[in-house]
Amino acid sequence: MPEGLRSPTVFTPKTVSEAITNKLKNQDARFWAGGTYIMSRPGFYPNPNQRDIIALSGIQDLSRIYHADRYLEAGAMVTIQQLMTMGSFIFSKELYNAISSIGSSVIRNQATLGGSLCTSDKRFTMSCVLATLNATAEIRMVSKAATSRWVPVSKLYDRKGNFLFADSALLTKIRIPTDNSNQMQFISRTLDSPMLNPSEAVILGLQYSISQGGITNPSLCITLPNSCFYMSQDFDNLLSTLTFPITAEKIQKVSRRLATDLHISVRQNTNKLQIERAVRLLEVILNEINTNYLAG
Repeated sequence: MPEGLRSPTVFTPKTVSEAITNKLKNQDARFWAGGTYIMSRPGFYPNPNQRDIIALSGIQDLSRIYHADRYLEAGAMVTIQQLMTMGSFIFSKELYNAISSIGSSVIRNQATLGGSLCTSDKRFTMSCVLATLNATAEIRMVSKAATSRWVPVSKLYDRKGNFLFADSALLTKIRIPTDNSNQMQFISRTLDSPMLNPSEAVILGLQYSISQGGITNPSLCITLPNSCFYMSQDFDNLLSTLTFPITAEKIQKVSRRLATDLHISVRQNTNKLQIERAVRLLEVILNEINTNYLAG
């Protein structure tokens, strides 16, 4: 080992409660799921200030996955590949393809749901997709009581994409709605590689239904990996005013509002072209929806 470096202490809890206790006693230690993102960061090793590790792989409850009547529930240690395997019988083709686009098969076999959602300052495809679908997450607070609560995935982040519970909670489970009795449709699009080119990539998810000649119940999420996690009830309300045919004037109104919102939301020094790409991507999707509807 290079001089001045030390090996991190690795804690191996067998229960969630034990993991919380490890964190309370070692505040600077980090929860460790698959490690695919953490180990890929510049300066991870060698690093004289290496943080201790609370490895979650030994907690069996976090590796369970099952399908109930209205949702699929998966522990934080379920890999993306395991989610795809279960979801192949449940998810729509669009949703399955969106999840399968997350890295190579090697990465999907290593990366976990919890790890992909809890990166501290970057948002990738899984965060966008699950937020669009109104998925919820169970988090256990890092406290002596270790209380738990369910929160929408969309509430795990601020507008700039920062994870809001980095050292204050442990994400333990995800619930993905699977009841489609209201005929919701899902669209996911990605421009460029979020992992390889995060300063230019755009991730967009849109869930909606069509009723009485218009778009209803829309849920839009736009992610710029380095700088923005955008969801807005006000903007969803604007989308719900769109009726068919969706004219160019209506799309321009929506585009102007989105551009304004994104400029306000993003971190400083964000590539302006990235914002423009996000706006144009939504325009393309709205045109596709309009064309498909008019074609019957």
